[in-house]
Amino acid sequence: MPKLITAKCQTCGKESEVEWTLGMKCPACGSPKFFPMVFIDKSASRGGQKAARSTSRKPVGLILTLILLVGGVSLFAYRLKKTSGQKEYSTTVTMSCTNEDCTNPNPLHLFRKKLSTKNVFPHIKCPFCKQMTAYRAVRCRTCGEIFALETEGKKNPTLDLVCPNCGSSDIDFDSSSIPLTEEEEK
Repeated sequence: MPKLITAKCQTCGKESEVEWTLGMKCPACGSPKFFPMVFIDKSASRGGQKAARSTSRKPVGLILTLILLVGGVSLFAYRLKKTSGQKEYSTTVTMSCTNEDCTNPNPLHLFRKKLSTKNVFPHIKCPFCKQMTAYRAVRCRTCGEIFALETEGKKNPTLDLVCPNCGSSDIDFDSSSIPLTEEEEK
C-alpha cells in the first residue's frame, strides 16, 4: 500500500493527504507549488533536548574568563602605575653653614649630608646650630676657596657667581669632592 503524506499548496493554501511525487500539481488549483509538509516533534528528538539544555545553562566559562581578564588588566594597571613614578636618587654632598655662631667644630662649618638629587640648590637646617643657614659648598678652581652657594631669592644662583676671594667665575659645583679635613685633602 502506498504511503500517504500531507502536502500543502503554496498558492491556495489547501492541504491534502496524497501519494506525493516530485513535480506534482495541486489538485484544487493546479499550481506547481504543491509540497509535502514536514512536522518536527521537538520533545521526542534528542537535538531539541540538547538545544533546550544548552540555552538554560549559565555561561560559567564565559563569566570565569571575564573575571580573570578584569583581574589581569587591574594587576597590569597597578604594576604600571607603581613603576611609572620617578625613582628617587640621592647623593652625599658637602654643605656649609653660613651662621657665624654655628657650633660646628669644622673651621669652615662644613658637613656632609645625604640629599635627593632633585634638590639641586639645597637650603637646609644645619645639624649643629639648628638654623636654616646651610647651603651647598662649592670651590673656586682658581684659588681653592670653599664657600656656600647661597640661594635665597635667586632662581639660578650659579649665574654670575664669582669667588669671594679672587673674583674668578671658574667654580667647581661638585661638592662631593670637597674635603672636610686637611687629612682628606692629601
